[in-house]
Amino acid sequence: MMADPIDDAIALAQQAAFQAVPAGSAKVVPMRASLSGVPSGPVCVTAESFLADTEAPAWVIEGLLQTNYVYALTAPTNHGKTAVSLVMALAVAAGKPFAGMEVGKGNALILCGENQDGFRLRMRATMDSLGITMADIKNSVFVLPKAGSLLLLLEQIKKDAEAMGNLSLVLVDTSVAFFSGDNENDNNQAYTHAAALRELSLLPGKPAVLVNCHPASGAAKDMTRDSCVPRGGSAFLNEIDTNLMVWSDGALAELHWMRKKRGPDFAPISFEYKPVNVMHQGVECQTIVAEHVDEDRVRYIRTKHRELDARVLWVLYNNPNGTFRDWCHDSGLVIRSGKKAGEAHLSGITRILERLKKYKLAEHTDRDGWILTAKGKEEAKDIR
Repeated sequence: MMADPIDDAIALAQQAAFQAVPAGSAKVVPMRASLSGVPSGPVCVTAESFLADTEAPAWVIEGLLQTNYVYALTAPTNHGKTAVSLVMALAVAAGKPFAGMEVGKGNALILCGENQDGFRLRMRATMDSLGITMADIKNSVFVLPKAGSLLLLLEQIKKDAEAMGNLSLVLVDTSVAFFSGDNENDNNQAYTHAAALRELSLLPGKPAVLVNCHPASGAAKDMTRDSCVPRGGSAFLNEIDTNLMVWSDGALAELHWMRKKRGPDFAPISFEYKPVNVMHQGVECQTIVAEHVDEDRVRYIRTKHRELDARVLWVLYNNPNGTFRDWCHDSGLVIRSGKKAGEAHLSGITRILERLKKYKLAEHTDRDGWILTAKGKEEAKDIR
């Protein structure tokens, strides 16, 4: 059988992109693929032949995740990208709807490169939240429980995948945990990392690849929805198919997309984060789960949080020199259950203060701490 010149060209390009790396190397600094070694002979085909290879879109999650596509899921720290992506992966593995969207039941591979113990707790809690038992996913979820260079791991992952059956989804948590180079901002390295992630979409079953990403660098306080794109060289965003985004305002989180989208649009999907306790080796551990909420619940939560914001605004106006704990107790922000029931809800008051800051009703200074702005004081006067 004669060699296919197109296959030869692709093989040479991949060989240039994924240079051989000695075992045990600490870092990989790959180079962008070069086509300088393309063999002679025809590499172009007729339009008829090209169009004959058209494949209809196949959905892993209807309207959201498509097979053979690479998706970034970008969110700042504590905005819930791991919580939301876990719901997707477990819904696929168990064949349960995701946020009302139809899901094709299939196998999922999770590359868990960050905080494995925390991930285990959240995975257990998410299974409980979705009503999924271990029997439901016993032979449909597989995990790589360590970080490492994806370029060095890729061949072994391919071998392991042969025993998994067809995969529907590969979840990578996180992109940086499997980065192979030493400089995310270098476009050659960023491109090669994205190309390695695309190799995962060629595993048996041609799975969708969902990659949890940290956003472009910058102070957390300056982050906005519009800046929620994967950090590093722009070649990474250019190479992937879609940049999904999770953004939390402290009351609700929203899953949508930002800057780049291939395929049909979809309406933003809302989630509520709920703290839950998980027993592990006789110890009660707390984590959070993401639960999809419908429009009625969204309206209820928005109304409730406006009331909380107003209550905290009033408390700061009347007790500007109070402590966080004073403000929590005066506004009724206390933990409702568990071992810490009745204690000040410090994370809750912090989120509300950040919201008030966003609306220019409060500000934080090194000298005075949290204080109301002139606008905040005027609004506080109108509350009662």
